[in-house]
Amino acid sequence: MKSKKISKKSYFIASLISIALIFLFIFLYKNFTSYNVKLKPTANINIANRSKHFLKQTKYQKFRIFWKGMYSRLKKEKLPYRLRLIAVDKINKIKTYSITLTSYDGLQLKGYFAIPYGGAKNKKYPGVLLLHGYGSFGTPGWAHFFARRGYAALSVDLRGHGRSRAVYNPGFPGLMTAGITHVKTFSMVKIVMDSLASLKFLERFKKINNKLIFVTGGSMGGGLSLIDAGIDHHVVAAAADVPFLSDIPVQMPLAKMGPYMEVKAFLKKHPEDKAKVMKSLYYVDTKHFAGWIKSPVLIGIGLKDEDCPPKGTLIVYKLIKSKKQLFIAKNSGHVVLPGWNLEVFKFFAPYLSKTIKSSNTNKKIDKNNERKIL
Repeated sequence: MKSKKISKKSYFIASLISIALIFLFIFLYKNFTSYNVKLKPTANINIANRSKHFLKQTKYQKFRIFWKGMYSRLKKEKLPYRLRLIAVDKINKIKTYSITLTSYDGLQLKGYFAIPYGGAKNKKYPGVLLLHGYGSFGTPGWAHFFARRGYAALSVDLRGHGRSRAVYNPGFPGLMTAGITHVKTFSMVKIVMDSLASLKFLERFKKINNKLIFVTGGSMGGGLSLIDAGIDHHVVAAAADVPFLSDIPVQMPLAKMGPYMEVKAFLKKHPEDKAKVMKSLYYVDTKHFAGWIKSPVLIGIGLKDEDCPPKGTLIVYKLIKSKKQLFIAKNSGHVVLPGWNLEVFKFFAPYLSKTIKSSNTNKKIDKNNERKIL
């Protein structure tokens, strides 16, 4: 009788344990399957791809932190300047000055500044920064050209160019690869900072409306225009003609002439530095600034451009989320595209007021100025 009682008791305990295990299994199954559902989008990503994605994100975060720090530093600088009157156009009422402008690191840049005069005492003008190409320089005529249309225009010689070569002159070839093995010493990073310092001059000048700041340029100046628009959100519109530094890993292998050839020659001579060089170039690639751009953008490409092949530029164009227009010259190479200047004035015109109407319309313009919705 005793053994039977023990047997019944053991059976009862075993039943309770079995029921508990069933509920535990159901609980674990539900949670396990729901966890897998959440991970389903990445379930097929192997460890190598996850590691690659993580490294890519880390690289971009370092890039973002670097430029945020550089721009914050620039905003704290006083950036003194000197103006010297060199010409007065009494017919068009424009004064042109030679300017000495201080960059972020104290380097003295030269340039030309033209501004209308004779208006109302408290009148403020829209400001425009004019950025030249690699190996070129700013001119008083370029600044005057925009001043005649009502802008206060700054045409600056970026370091290593024009009159600014007196204080920084790696030469041509040479400038493109100066300090290229380290981001902080890379010439192009410093040139980006020169362009941002030039924008700060316009934003702070008392006769300029700092809510109406524009930027335009060609080749290197085109690339800088996109970078500046991404970093400095005082820019209300930007126009970039045949922009350099646009998806460099795509543009550079396709380039047959121009400053990319300096980089190719450097890498041929110093193949061990390739990783360092590509890291530095990453920091000045317009592709990585495209998502930061909030202002309307006009981009011009020549389909026969062998300096800055349009394939890279089109990739950057697609990444820009703000209002944008594409100007295509089918038979043009690396030049000021036919009709470009007129198109720039037309593009900037709607934004020459404090109230800017927003629009999500993106347009494409061919060489015949036919507009199409993308």
